[in-house]
Amino acid sequence: MADFSGIQATPWLRGVVGCFRALALAGPLLVAGPAGWAAESGHGGGHGETKPAAPEPPPPPEKPPPPPLPKLEKVETVPRIPKVFADPLTGLALGGLDPVAFFTNGRPIEGRQDLELDWRGAAWRFANEGNQAAFRDAPEIYAPRFSGYCAFQLGRGFLAEAAPNIWVIYRDRLYLFLSPAQRAAFMLDPDGAVAKAEAAWPALSRQLP
Repeated sequence: MADFSGIQATPWLRGVVGCFRALALAGPLLVAGPAGWAAESGHGGGHGETKPAAPEPPPPPEKPPPPPLPKLEKVETVPRIPKVFADPLTGLALGGLDPVAFFTNGRPIEGRQDLELDWRGAAWRFANEGNQAAFRDAPEIYAPRFSGYCAFQLGRGFLAEAAPNIWVIYRDRLYLFLSPAQRAAFMLDPDGAVAKAEAAWPALSRQLP
């Protein structure tokens, strides 16, 4: 540059002009300042910072397992004991015959009215005090099996009233029958007849009062 509007260009003037040129070139950088540099370079603070992500919420707590179901204890069923067959008018078992006499005397004997005791819903009479005491101590031994119902008919699936004077003692048990024919049929196979009667008795006895 030789001159400025007729002004003589001197070395001093040329130095001043060079300074202005340098300032003009550096102007944008100075205007932007450190903030602009920080934004471009990714350093420093200010508006150029990225906020940290919000923490994720904790997972919901696991539900506790349901309590175990209570164990049901097995209930033992007590077998029902039916009443002994008794005369509906008098309430006497065996028609008043002494149950112990079948074993001790080998035949039925009429019991005494003054020697009487109640057992399983029936009145039992005895020929003497000894028989009464024996029955009191062990009634299940001397009382007829199947509550006095016909042992043979039970094996066929029926409840039938038995006659106390038609009887048999087999394997130390007293069995009564509906008729002599039923007793004879029983004695053809007593073990088989007893097994059939025992198998049918639990269900048939539920029909009794």
